[in-house]
Amino acid sequence: MIKSYLIGLCLILSLSLNNISAQNLKIVTGSVDSTFNANHYFKGITDNDAKIFVAGKEFPVYWTGAFAAEAELKEGNNEIEIISQRGSQQTKEIVKIFRKSRGIVTATEGFAIENIEIFPSQDMIVTTDDVIKIKVKATPNCVLTWLGNIKLHELPVSETNGIAGIYQSSYIVKDNDKNFKKPIYVKISNGKKSIKKEIKTKINFIDKNTEAIMLRTKGALPYLNYGLGTDRLGGSKISHVVEGIILQAVGKVGNLYKVQLSKNYQAWIPEDCVDIVSSGMFKPQSLVGSWSARGTDNNDVLSISLNDKLPFRAFHEINPSRIIIDIFGATTNTAWITQYPETLKQIKNLTYEQIEDDILRVVIELSYNHWGHKTEYRGNNLVISVKHQPKLDINSLHIAIDAGHGGSNIGARGTTGSIEKEITLKFAKILQAKLEEKGIKVSITRNDDVDVSMSERILLLRKVNPDLLVSIHCNAGGSPFTGKGTSTYYRHTGFRPLSTAILKRLLELDVNNFGNVGSFNFALSSPTEYPNVLVETLFISSPEDEAKLLDDDFKNKMVDKIIAGIQDFLDEQKQN
Repeated sequence: MIKSYLIGLCLILSLSLNNISAQNLKIVTGSVDSTFNANHYFKGITDNDAKIFVAGKEFPVYWTGAFAAEAELKEGNNEIEIISQRGSQQTKEIVKIFRKSRGIVTATEGFAIENIEIFPSQDMIVTTDDVIKIKVKATPNCVLTWLGNIKLHELPVSETNGIAGIYQSSYIVKDNDKNFKKPIYVKISNGKKSIKKEIKTKINFIDKNTEAIMLRTKGALPYLNYGLGTDRLGGSKISHVVEGIILQAVGKVGNLYKVQLSKNYQAWIPEDCVDIVSSGMFKPQSLVGSWSARGTDNNDVLSISLNDKLPFRAFHEINPSRIIIDIFGATTNTAWITQYPETLKQIKNLTYEQIEDDILRVVIELSYNHWGHKTEYRGNNLVISVKHQPKLDINSLHIAIDAGHGGSNIGARGTTGSIEKEITLKFAKILQAKLEEKGIKVSITRNDDVDVSMSERILLLRKVNPDLLVSIHCNAGGSPFTGKGTSTYYRHTGFRPLSTAILKRLLELDVNNFGNVGSFNFALSSPTEYPNVLVETLFISSPEDEAKLLDDDFKNKMVDKIIAGIQDFLDEQKQN
């Protein structure tokens, strides 16, 4: 009887297994017609109890049903078989991909100018001593000229990967240069015939000694950039400045003005951060008068007397902890620096150095590590408010939380369709709840799925004046196998200890270490008023990491580690 029962049960189980089918197989990314890449990635969704085979190799399927796979492509046509298997049943897809070979660049055929590149590549305003570079691909062994009769030099093939007919030249703009008052052409000649081709880039000339373009900074958050370089977050920033500073523009590339901050120092400022004012305005310069430093309830306040509002940059140093302010256009005439030691808590000492004839460096040595400072003008006095170190007890802090993205700005998207803006808000609310359970004061940049611009977030944070900020995002990009893990980011060196303490705790979880990233060009990393950290929790673009991001238990563990990291940071401050 028992034997018959077991035989029947086995038969039922066998029939059940044979009737299982992989109903769900969807390729989310990777189904492309063609690619140049030899290693090709797929991401998709299947049943979470299925097995996935791509080009004969098995890859993990996560509890979300998402998977990532890699296949090696040969040049030409490829048919990649993707199989989802449950029990003895399979669902199969064939993805056809043509791997293109990268074209071999050859010399220009016939008699022609094939391509012209100008560096910088955007429309520009230039002035004396600016350098313009040109690169032309044309028929080899010819004579090329531009700007009238200036010769371009044909490079040896040893410098061009074997390609003949690459011509280059650099031109230094001259005083009262007439070359830019008419269209600019490149001319090619072989001794028998010649042709010319107009340069599309528009170049205009100004004489900085007689045709000054004067600008005034505007808005709540104007900023200066080091150069023309850019990435997805914009150009590398020197620092924020303030509204109402007069600057002399000595050039322009695209939407960036080049401004002369001092005799030897230039910077770039976006045109939406300035208004053009009368050319009769003077470029601001100032003798620096007396200084005064006095403590208030929450800050030590240093006031520096100037004749005019001047541009500045601010940065941190550690070991020892110092705030450095470079004031451009300033020459010291300081006869005394008045300090009130009985009121000062954070400022330990004040010194200065005239590092150039027209750059004064203000050095603020701190008694404790960096807890933030604000630089502003009150009249023509430059005022630096240095925040006192708060009580080093997490329950006494005011912590701000930023949930990345929101509203129409959805952020990155995961393989299952998960959206960064939703995940970051869940993280933020869990963090908020856990902190408030401890009686900690919390401010949050958004409570709902709404649009909040970066400028609005910075101004909100400036208003609430937190003791520190944690901004929460999900990372994305790269290979789904190597682009994974957690990371923390900081802009100012003085705030790095917060980011390293949190990262160290997060790495106690089963996650990859994607590193601690400094000098990060993210808007919410730019404020100097409070320690801040960007936490890129995990890679939403990695199915493995996405599965963790969608796990409420794992989110809670990550939040606990963030809080533990903040506590570790405070404990470290007690030792310094």
